[in-house]
Amino acid sequence: MTRHQATPLTVRQIDFRFSESIPFQSNPHNPHWSNFVNFITLIAPGFERYFIKAIRQVMPHIKDPAVRADAELFCQQEAQHSRQHLAHMKVLSAHYPGLDEVRREVTASYERLFERESMDFHLSYAASVELCFGPLASFLVTHRDALFKGGDPTIASFMLWHLVEEFEHRNSAIDVYNDVVGSHWYRVKSAIGVATHLAEIAHIVRDGFDRHVPAGSLAVPPGDVEKMFNGIPVWNQLCLAGNLFCTLLPYHNPNGIQQPDWVTQWFADEASGKDMATYYSP
Repeated sequence: MTRHQATPLTVRQIDFRFSESIPFQSNPHNPHWSNFVNFITLIAPGFERYFIKAIRQVMPHIKDPAVRADAELFCQQEAQHSRQHLAHMKVLSAHYPGLDEVRREVTASYERLFERESMDFHLSYAASVELCFGPLASFLVTHRDALFKGGDPTIASFMLWHLVEEFEHRNSAIDVYNDVVGSHWYRVKSAIGVATHLAEIAHIVRDGFDRHVPAGSLAVPPGDVEKMFNGIPVWNQLCLAGNLFCTLLPYHNPNGIQQPDWVTQWFADEASGKDMATYYSP
């Protein structure tokens, strides 16, 4: 199987200064997107812990030393993402304390999944989802103004950092999967189980919002994709859907996704020592 990751990953520890003054809906101009960001923060700690746990357990079985080294850096990046989402979670919990219970329910669902399914399934889950993050991150970064403009700069900079690193390590999980499992057919077959579990997670979070966030405070239902992408051309949205489907094809190469110029500039500015905690001021 081909290894895709060409350059070493960078583990960054950025000091995002989350404050309780950050509004629950971080961008009032696009509340659907703000709700989706909150959804991600509720999901991410359990989701990333699941991936890290699976990959660390198979680390001794990774045959290619370069894939093994990249997998370690991938786990460290994911751990940083989880840490920052937990910091954002404190902000959300300050507004609605019951939401931390929802985060724990998400984590418990991933723990049950880890006990129930095989290691091949866990690696397939990680590979399939992380492959989707390549085109998704490219799309969201490209249309960042439609999503973040007019919103809180800390949340915007935090989420864009996460998206940049998702683009950077878009090869990592599939390289591990190919080295340890290697069956494209199994990954396609397990996609139904992955989608089923993701639907369960979405239900947990939606139900949690219904229980813990007063309807008057939640201006719009969370997760409404059509309205969330309002202002982004429909053709671009259709192209994203096509690119996501292509990640299931046997010869999909994550490096075929063009890196947005803004991502290239972000890497250069971070390397030069700029403060990335408020890098994007919408």
